[in-house]
Amino acid sequence: MRKVLLYILVATLLIWSNNALAMQNVASPKGRVVVLDAGHGGPSRPGAAYGGKTEKELNLKVTLKVKELLNKKMPNLTVHLTRSSDVELHTNKVSDNLQRPKMANEKGADLFVSIHANAAGDNVTSGAEVIVLSLDGKTQGQTQRRTTASKDNEDYIHIDNIDKTSLAYIEALSILMNNDPINRTFGEIVGTKFKSIGRKWRGVKVYPEKVWTVLYPLRAPGVIIEMGFMTCPSELEYMASESGQLAIATAISDAIIEYFERLEQMTIRDEGTAVAKEVTTATETKAEVKASVKEGYTIQLMASASQLTDKAKRFGELSSGVIELIGKGSYKYKYCYGEYATLSEAKAHLERVSQIFGDAYIVQYKGNELK
Repeated sequence: MRKVLLYILVATLLIWSNNALAMQNVASPKGRVVVLDAGHGGPSRPGAAYGGKTEKELNLKVTLKVKELLNKKMPNLTVHLTRSSDVELHTNKVSDNLQRPKMANEKGADLFVSIHANAAGDNVTSGAEVIVLSLDGKTQGQTQRRTTASKDNEDYIHIDNIDKTSLAYIEALSILMNNDPINRTFGEIVGTKFKSIGRKWRGVKVYPEKVWTVLYPLRAPGVIIEMGFMTCPSELEYMASESGQLAIATAISDAIIEYFERLEQMTIRDEGTAVAKEVTTATETKAEVKASVKEGYTIQLMASASQLTDKAKRFGELSSGVIELIGKGSYKYKYCYGEYATLSEAKAHLERVSQIFGDAYIVQYKGNELK
């Protein structure tokens, strides 16, 4: 019963809150930001250690390569590192972990990627995986137990040790409810890229009742990527090699690029016209749509490199409410739905519009341009 009441409270907060948390669906006018985290680091945080190699050094080498590839392939993307050398961010392990999401929040990250190498109690377990946080109790119950043999239990905290009456806990759960499907989607993209280079893929994992301190405080979507198992001799050799590190870094950077390209281009879903009629009818009332607003908020549906000539075919019964705005990037023609004077008005329609255009999100505009 306590859990049910907690979920009701979280849902209520999501509906009426109009603070910084509510801004997470608003596209940043300054472009996209990713924060790359090379796990562990420094003299007291080596991570796993096998075959004369430490996890911290493997993590850093791959992370630096990911940054270099992103700078070349997607120069408009802002890339920040939590560490660029063998340093610890805090002498206390928990505090060290917490500094990483804190940095991501301060940088206004749109995505946080923490890169690690795994370990097991045997020398045959192998493969890469992505770890995400989740509120899905059924999924948590079905996933495997944590397989790493590391004794560094301060990398996560048990959910029973978190003050569930605190506002910080409620806020974190609210963020997780929004980010969970995004985290899973990004994780699956990572999986596709790893499989494309011939790596074994273990899937997107949610470990039961573990709240990873490096992910828990994030406001943006974020995951932990476990590149492979250091306890498996063949995988350790691969991860320690220059060619292996480059292949892994390429897979991760390509996943990040595809993720941001999906956000930019948008994928139109054809879910039928029933919901479209409902949204059109609701949003055409004077109380909900401010047709005369020249500056405010709108819901971006998709972007195109060229102007669309047949909006009715593209957007169906939503077409009467679609406006064309100009933005930055190669896909400069932005097609958006509705004109709203306030963020709360736009938020009121985002959920229903998202049933038709799954990647829709709120943006600000002035005149005929995005801010």
